[in-house]
Amino acid sequence: MSSIETVSRELVQLVRGLRELHGAISSAARHPVDPSGAMVLSRLEDLGPVRLSTLAQVLCLDISTVSRQVPVLERHGWVARERDPDDQRAQLLELTDAGREVLTEVRHSRVEVLRGLLPDWTEVELEAFAVQLHRFNDDVTTNRQAIVLARTGSDNA
Repeated sequence: MSSIETVSRELVQLVRGLRELHGAISSAARHPVDPSGAMVLSRLEDLGPVRLSTLAQVLCLDISTVSRQVPVLERHGWVARERDPDDQRAQLLELTDAGREVLTEVRHSRVEVLRGLLPDWTEVELEAFAVQLHRFNDDVTTNRQAIVLARTGSDNA
């Protein structure tokens, strides 16, 4: 088996493990948030007040997908809408203080769950893994557009 095939198999196992990891994180948190909701909260923290269309674009999701997620977060009081001061017809989404607290709690729960799952990993091993994982994530993000274009091109062939 080639190295890239091994990476492919390990990524499939990683995706399965991440589902289980999220379940453990949700169980550890006082306010369970599904992964997509946590991603929306995190991006709103990064972006500040933003239009739904911009949020969807940053998340690389269809606007209809994000528009279904946001009302759930609003009902919890984690996201608020306000009028866009530059265009009174438009609305901006903003992370609330309660949303920041939930996001902090989710992050804390994630760290604690990972500590429990990786008790024998040294700081050196964790750092090396973090560096490689960061590199992987950067490459995936950077090359995502090329992947989409390649897939679209192959569909037309």
